[in-house]
Amino acid sequence: MHSLKKLYSNFINSLNGLGAGLKEHSFVMEVIGGVVLIPYVVIANLELFFKISIVAVYFLLLAFELLNTSIEKLSDKITTAFDEDIKKIKDLSSAAVFLVLLVLVSLIIISIII
Repeated sequence: MHSLKKLYSNFINSLNGLGAGLKEHSFVMEVIGGVVLIPYVVIANLELFFKISIVAVYFLLLAFELLNTSIEKLSDKITTAFDEDIKKIKDLSSAAVFLVLLVLVSLIIISIII
């Protein structure tokens, strides 16, 4: 029974995190992008594996954006003053989001070309 309560609690925490993410501009913009992307993937004449790949990378993008936002918020709790090390940390997490976005855009371009 304790395991079910813990599982439920984790589920609620995850929903709370998604709700917090939906208050962040970058995350909302990526969700809006998905509103366009998902119907395109469904309608496009692509192999199933390719469709699954695009959707999987899209959800990875959302996950990376949430992690990036978490790192930025945690860093701001440590100090709001400029700190070179914190800037590097924020830049690194932003770069991770950017790399996933590049993979997604590449997959979309390939899907249009083929």
